[in-house]
Amino acid sequence: ADEASTASLRDARAPQIAAFSDAAPNGRVPGGWYPFMMRRDKGRTRYLTVEDAGRTVLQAQAQSSSTALICPVDIDPNIAPWLEWTWKVDALQTRADVADDYRDDSPTRLVIAIDGDERRLNFHDHVFFEQVEFLTGKRLPYATLMYVWDPLLPVGSVVHYPRSSRIRYLVVESGSARLGGWARYRRHLADDYRHVFGEDPGRVLSVAVLTDSDDLKVTTEALYGDVSLSAR
Repeated sequence: ADEASTASLRDARAPQIAAFSDAAPNGRVPGGWYPFMMRRDKGRTRYLTVEDAGRTVLQAQAQSSSTALICPVDIDPNIAPWLEWTWKVDALQTRADVADDYRDDSPTRLVIAIDGDERRLNFHDHVFFEQVEFLTGKRLPYATLMYVWDPLLPVGSVVHYPRSSRIRYLVVESGSARLGGWARYRRHLADDYRHVFGEDPGRVLSVAVLTDSDDLKVTTEALYGDVSLSAR
């Protein structure tokens, strides 16, 4: 599938996250999800539907690449705050570290874009947003919260992206204890956002999965199950 533009994603926003399990395991990108890259100089992570234990899941294959698969939505996380998902990883790159801008690879990321008042951006973030839009043609969301698996950082660690305070990581899995099996998560997105950003969240603009290996120039694979946001 062709890469989605910011405008097309805005037009495609839906009231719920499209389920991978509703798609056929035919190797295609599932409906409601779109390939998305911020920089054209990055290799493309391959995303395809496959079958696992009788259900359709998403397989991610990154070869020195960093692109996402994104589902545009329009959801109030204060009304539907419960974020649930599963993912499966068989191997970790032990040199990866999301706290190091030069080793910022992760086998699995769940990326939540949150709307907000850009007039509240500080000068540094405002300049960064303008630079990104000028160089890529894409506008960053007001805030980006990434749930990540890191080989070293403890669960609960909050990492600020060094180039912008509006992009932050929350480590929900650490180390190798759960490699090789499906790991399930249930998070209160609104509370996580308040904890990480110190403010109330706006509406969820999109949910994305991202498996990347562009910094360490290695091959990384992962499986993703359904992602949902619900009231309970």
